[in-house]
Amino acid sequence: MPRAVVGIGANLGDRLAAMRAAVRMIEGVARVEARSRVYETAPVGGPAQPTFLNAAVLVAFDGPALDLLDRLLSIEATLGRVRMERWGPRTIDLDLLWIEGVSVDDPRLVVPHPRLRERAFAVRPLLDVVPGALDPVSGEAYAVPPGDLRETDGSLG
Repeated sequence: MPRAVVGIGANLGDRLAAMRAAVRMIEGVARVEARSRVYETAPVGGPAQPTFLNAAVLVAFDGPALDLLDRLLSIEATLGRVRMERWGPRTIDLDLLWIEGVSVDDPRLVVPHPRLRERAFAVRPLLDVVPGALDPVSGEAYAVPPGDLRETDGSLG
């Protein structure tokens, strides 16, 4: 069963509660094998907005990546995600960041996430759940880039 890392973020409402609800819903579609720490980060791009909480889960999913994407999008919708503007504030954000040994280049999904290496808020949680993760395209190990990242006392439960 392929292993994948799902990035989880939120910056509206009760951020941690929304992230925990997302993890519970992910558990209904995939086996959650590990949970990262929770980090607080400044928003990247977009309008002025509140800070984010970011984390990740490692999941085992039996099926194609696009099926997992569709289930993640359904979870976002159930939790009140409305896509108003690119990089805008959100109640929940679920991104398929990485799949072990697999790359996907589809109009709906690119894995590894195209900006993964640039974003400390995505790489740090990924490395929490898959220490030594390798980029499936280049074979290089991921490293946390510089970025505004602060570990919180929160957990994904």
